[in-house]
Amino acid sequence: MRRLLVPLLLLLVLAGGFGWWWYQPERVIGRRIVAFFEAADVEETASDISRTTRGGSLAKFFAPNVTINGPEDTREYADGPQSRDSLVSNYTIAAKNCRRISFETPEIDEVTVSGDTAQAKARVDAIVEVSSTERPADGILHLDMEWKKIEGDWVLSSVSWEEKSR
Repeated sequence: MRRLLVPLLLLLVLAGGFGWWWYQPERVIGRRIVAFFEAADVEETASDISRTTRGGSLAKFFAPNVTINGPEDTREYADGPQSRDSLVSNYTIAAKNCRRISFETPEIDEVTVSGDTAQAKARVDAIVEVSSTERPADGILHLDMEWKKIEGDWVLSSVSWEEKSR
């Protein structure tokens, strides 16, 4: 019986340690950032139904209101506080009308958690292709994000970015 107890105890300690590490807020936010960009991808071959649901798949990542501070050339489309519903509908329109929206797996540079608020810095290679000649985004986005824990979920509450060439 003792022979079985030692390996079982060791397995429980390892599982507990992994669970503690996996659920650290910094790790959870890092996974949320990666999942956000995966959900935002729109492949060139995506069907109309898939494109129509893209905005809805992003809703779970947004706070009720998100403050957006992009580069100057994007300010006429999105700047300042935006409602979740507005962001979802605008992204749905963009997904339906673009050729493709592509994000490589983001690089998380830093995540700092303070209570129910977190600051994150990340980089992602992005391409937004409207037509074969028009690309409103084609470079590395350097993002500064604020995430808040609302009703048990970490959601994006503020984002600013600048685009740099590859």
